[in-house]
Amino acid sequence: MTEPLRLGLIGTGIQHSLSPRLHAAALVLADLPGSYELFDCADASAAQAVFARLRRGELDGVNVTTPFKALALQSADAWLRTARHKAGVFTQPANTLFMEDNRLVASSTDGHGLVAALLGAQVDLVGKRVLLLGAGGAAQAVAAELLALGADQVRVANRTPDAAAALVDRLNTVWPRSAIAHAWGESRGLAGVDVIVHATLLGHGQPPTPDVLADLAVQLGWLPWEAWAARPPLLADLLYAADLTPLQALAQARGLPVDARLGEAPIEEARIHPERREPKGILQYFGQAMLAHQAARAFQLWTGQRVDALRMLAAILPR
Repeated sequence: MTEPLRLGLIGTGIQHSLSPRLHAAALVLADLPGSYELFDCADASAAQAVFARLRRGELDGVNVTTPFKALALQSADAWLRTARHKAGVFTQPANTLFMEDNRLVASSTDGHGLVAALLGAQVDLVGKRVLLLGAGGAAQAVAAELLALGADQVRVANRTPDAAAALVDRLNTVWPRSAIAHAWGESRGLAGVDVIVHATLLGHGQPPTPDVLADLAVQLGWLPWEAWAARPPLLADLLYAADLTPLQALAQARGLPVDARLGEAPIEEARIHPERREPKGILQYFGQAMLAHQAARAFQLWTGQRVDALRMLAAILPR
């Protein structure tokens, strides 16, 4: 009889996470017994204690989220190479850990989640100009995938300028002159972007109430909302919410339309080569789609079994 799988998520303030529902669906789809536990860790030592359980064989695999992704990479013995990147490997803070040949192996499935979600929404990035808000763990993973998918330029804006500059330097070693560090608070050069990817924690875990939106409007009032309303770029928010995230709700209030290509659960696998469509408006439920695809990839790394990410997505979208 197959031993039940012991999986989980390491992070801080993660009780709202949809990951248990996603992986419960994956276990059913794979016809495997198991469970998925939330490890809400107060500090690095608590997270490392969970890593130790993985090394001892008490766990079969874990996801890692804020603020322990960099620690996960530092604690691992090996990094799973990503064949997509033409330089061979582009390491970033890890969101997935598992044991292989007595080694703790780290990987990031965030980039895969972004790619699959965009392809599923029939978004073509070739030649597009992208504004990436944020330079943390998820942002580092998706930045590489944006350029690997053919984006012409990625502007990285982060509240900590040094983090944006460091990410841009690393990206340009692989894709020369394709990444630009953009000053937080400077709108010049942003009116014509085609895609906005939000990868900060602004609005994280908050409902889009008037007070939350007012605060967000102060923090992001420098963005060229009027120009974007006249020529709506696509807004993909890596955060997720039951309807719109705070940033998506702010964007809608500033005139961006909702593009509902992910407004309902898809029923077919995303095509590898999507139809060419111009990105336009707020891509609703994008955070859930990315989460489902990255979770399916992590599940495959842990079990060797590929599960249908779109069926996993259907388990967490509003009905």
